[in-house]
Amino acid sequence: MDRRAFLTSFYTPRTGTNYTPAERTLPTGLEPFVPSASAPWDATRVGHLLRRTMMLPKWGEITQLMGLTPSAAVDLLLNTPSDPARPAAADVATEDPFQISDPVVQNGIIGGFASTMATLQKWWQDVFVSSPLSIVEKMTFFWSGHFTTQFNLDNIDYVQAPLLYRQNQLFRALCLASFRDMAFGATIDGGMIIFLGGNLNNKSHPNENYARELMELFTMGIGNYSEGDVREAARILTGWHTCRYTNSFTPPSGIFSSYFNPLDHDQGSKTYLGVQFAAVPDAENTEFLVKKNEIEKLIDTIIAQRTQETAIFVCRKIYRFFVYSSPSGTDETVITAMAKIFTDNNFQIKPVIDALLKSAHFYDNANIGAQIKTPAEYVIGFARQLGYGKTMEASMDAMLQTIFQPPNVSGWTGWHDWITTNTFPVRSKLAADAIAAMTDD
Repeated sequence: MDRRAFLTSFYTPRTGTNYTPAERTLPTGLEPFVPSASAPWDATRVGHLLRRTMMLPKWGEITQLMGLTPSAAVDLLLNTPSDPARPAAADVATEDPFQISDPVVQNGIIGGFASTMATLQKWWQDVFVSSPLSIVEKMTFFWSGHFTTQFNLDNIDYVQAPLLYRQNQLFRALCLASFRDMAFGATIDGGMIIFLGGNLNNKSHPNENYARELMELFTMGIGNYSEGDVREAARILTGWHTCRYTNSFTPPSGIFSSYFNPLDHDQGSKTYLGVQFAAVPDAENTEFLVKKNEIEKLIDTIIAQRTQETAIFVCRKIYRFFVYSSPSGTDETVITAMAKIFTDNNFQIKPVIDALLKSAHFYDNANIGAQIKTPAEYVIGFARQLGYGKTMEASMDAMLQTIFQPPNVSGWTGWHDWITTNTFPVRSKLAADAIAAMTDD
């Protein structure tokens, strides 16, 4: 069979240029999965659970969970922490290279950014490889693709490794906790402030980047807000900055932290999603009070005024990540049920994940083996399962997924984007190299 025949053997050809795959609705829902003769709790289903919640399982992990009930296996994954040691890359501080006139010194600092970033990337890859039976790393990975931040900003600016490490820790700490707290934390996160123009957002020239993406990509989705809401949210967010260089202002909270500059904050009254935000008197124009009365209120307003829209939007992304990533393959009935759990539990993340991973829908035969592995899952999976960890960074780069460097603020599209004429040969070669490296030892 030639390559074209192989790649086309998995689907029935359609004619025409506007073909859209049919919606994929299954008979199963969020009712608890009960093993049966036709759907046993065996290596197939345990492996399915672990492939979706980790970067591919080891055989010993599969056999361990086969000795538990499905519910107990999920409980183990949800309740086992993952707290890796702090990497040296977390605290590498430099001067601002763009304030240095000597090009040799400037280029040396910028080159150091890339080197430190590579060290941080390797740190997380190694954490994935040695992860315990825990969903924490995979959930942290999910949130890093939701509240996206890039290391390299168009080759002219950088969200340095220490900022990305701190953001990683934010996602790690809250990955199964409160979405409200996650959104609040991301809003004043140092890396996010740099990435989406927060440093440029002041009362004279409000920068609308983060305000727009907060609504369009991070919470409620497009179509649920107005351009006026974008402008008002940007005004609410004015005044927040990030300290990232040793030769710039350092707040009491230290380098690589975010801080508030009252002189840059718009103290006027605002109206956001129909909710009034009172003018800020000088005495209340402080970091503590603005954080509480405006930033927290901004997130609370989104959740209160766009409750269902936000719940559906976030749960659809969770569904596509853990169940089936085809844009046309989501089961809206299941997503609506997930959203109800989300809202009933005050936007706590863990109850949604718990119900999904214990559901009959998750273990439906149609969902087993249906997901196209991301490059990270594929490459790190070989290291976990076979001990083949060579060329991890280069292989992921060649397959168009670089950890800490999503392509844009929308994150990785995934699905068929992972299998192209350029990336499929890389997958094949990696598999062949890993098999060739195996021994009988």
